Amino acid sequence: LSATLAIPFWQWFLTRFGKKTAVYVGSCSVVPFLIMVVCIKSNLYVTYVVSFVAGIGVASAFLLPWSMLPDVLDDFKVQNPESTGHEALFYSFYVFFTKFASGVSLGVSTLSLDFAGYISRGCSQPKEVDLTLKLLVSAAPITFMLIGLAILYSYPIDEKRRQYNNKMLQEMRDSEADSESETTEISNMI
Repeated sequence: LSATLAIPFWQWFLTRFGKKTAVYVGSCSVVPFLIMVVCIKSNLYVTYVVSFVAGIGVASAFLLPWSMLPDVLDDFKVQNPESTGHEALFYSFYVFFTKFASGVSLGVSTLSLDFAGYISRGCSQPKEVDLTLKLLVSAAPITFMLIGLAILYSYPIDEKRRQYNNKMLQEMRDSEADSESETTEISNMI
């Protein structure tokens, strides 16, 4: 719920500060709350509040990759003007690897709980299960976020490059429109 409500905020933030900065701020803002969720001792109301606030940062993970993907496509078109029709490929790869990562994380978490001695339908669990859940809920996401942010550091498309790509694409469209109108005029003469 909070992630959905925060999407307009992140839209404003990325237009004001840039997409890369928004990803960094959004991802880093979740880290303290992931740690707090693990550290809080049986206070359900505080856990709800912390989870709600953490969802605000999670919204950046929902919105920003989808807003960065068109920029990647535009950059690819500018660098490879003769290559066309690859939009579906980019979007398909993004969706596939998102689903693949979800499946892998589900499998790893299930195996981790099994190795820790998780008892299905058991009211009490071994202490190892508690530790495993804390690692899966806090340490693992933080680690993967930090790895992702380190990879994102090399993301080359900033606002200046995005503007340049838009200008180049517009010039390409204008030149295509001019050549099509010349072809139409020649065919009308014949």
